[in-house]
Parts: sequence; structure tokens; C-alpha cells
Amino acid sequence: MKKLFLGFTAFLAFSFLICGCSDDRTLHNVRGLVKNVEIVDDTLKSMTLSAGDEEMVFTLDEARFQQGIMLHGDSVIVDYIKGRETNRAFVVTVLPKVANTIHLGEATSDTLITAPVPKDKDESVK
Repeated sequence: MKKLFLGFTAFLAFSFLICGCSDDRTLHNVRGLVKNVEIVDDTLKSMTLSAGDEEMVFTLDEARFQQGIMLHGDSVIVDYIKGRETNRAFVVTVLPKVANTIHLGEATSDTLITAPVPKDKDESVK
């Protein structure tokens, strides 16, 4: 009976070591473009991310957000753990979009587009 119990305990410990060292519990990092965000009432449920030529689905139950929340079309970096059906996101960092700057003194075009002057206002201007 002692040998059976000892053998079963050794087998159980060995199986925990094998299952505990799998790649599924390591933290991964991916950068991509948000394709879809599932929002129910005021709660972010899941997000579909396009990373290269593959699409990944993340649950956002435990996620923390940096630089605001993401919307469709935003670029993000996601730290996650792989799951069986969906991946579990832990940190979602929204990357800022490229700013459109206007430099004073530089003409961007030769023509200036303005609104037409109404006919009744045209006489008062003269």
C-alpha cells in the first residue's frame, strides 16, 4: 500500500511538472491593428486584432489600458497569455497616431478655398 501511494504521488508530481512548464503560461507580446471591439453597455468584453496576416481574439476582463482605450482602427501593443479559445489580454497600450502639423509661412497649396458670400450680404460689403 505504501509503494502504491508513493508511486501515485510521484506520478502526480511529475505530471504537474510537465503541465506547469508548458508555453501557454508565459507572457507574450503582439503589435497590431484593432479590427473590432465588443462593447456591452459600458463594459469592454473582447477585441479582435489583426497582426500581420493573422487575426487574434482577446478577452479584456483583466486588461489594464495605457494611453486611453482603443477603438476600431487604432494601433495597439498587447501583452497577453494564450488561452484555449481566446487569448487573455493583461496590458493594452494604444499607440498615438501621427500628428498632422501645419508650419506657418509655408504654403501647402496655391488656392484658398472659401465659402461663397451670400447675395444679400454682397451689397453691404461695397
